[in-house]
Amino acid sequence: MENKVDFFEQLRKLPTSCISDALDMLGINGGCELIRPLTQGMALVGPAFTLQYEQVKEGEKAPAGEFIDEVPAGSVVVIANGGRYCTVWGDLLTIAAKQKGIKGTVIDGCCRDATSIIQMNYPIFTKGTYMKSGKNRVKLVGKQIPVRIGNTIVHPGDVICADDSGVIVIPQEVLPEVVEKALAVEIMEQQIIRDLREGISMKDARERHNYNNFALLLNK
Repeated sequence: MENKVDFFEQLRKLPTSCISDALDMLGINGGCELIRPLTQGMALVGPAFTLQYEQVKEGEKAPAGEFIDEVPAGSVVVIANGGRYCTVWGDLLTIAAKQKGIKGTVIDGCCRDATSIIQMNYPIFTKGTYMKSGKNRVKLVGKQIPVRIGNTIVHPGDVICADDSGVIVIPQEVLPEVVEKALAVEIMEQQIIRDLREGISMKDARERHNYNNFALLLNK
């Protein structure tokens, strides 16, 4: 059986659209709605290191979350901040993450220091940017626990894939099956692209490669 590193290498060659189609075949959502790359061209694949934030009570003081030194190299930091407009990531964390070999960050919420993060070429996927600090506004309440990003639950170790189309989560227990199906989808779509470029109609190209029934064929 292939190990996770082999699967990650295969996933890096696939668009998230094919991975999403593979998850659809298994009845799994996986998509993290409204989470977008900070700038075009960012991409990542890696296991999730999850963090949960919550809003502080009135008058409560809360420092910046201390977690980056615990994140293993090769991980993707996944931060659940409930979509709040205060930042839980900036240039200091980015520098530390790059030094540690962390693959990137996904935030249900905001980051700041966007210009310097882009200049560092660090992949970050977020609902937006906002300059206000999370200090004394939110606090870190959980590490390596299941968290919600959009409508998707992310467990520690689930595989995060992201590109210009967004962020998708592969539950680790179905990783081999998802990779197999996603590779098949990519091959089928490349065959359709080849036919279209040769002048074949969309209808005929789709019929030739069983586009609309492809999931049924793979699931037999």
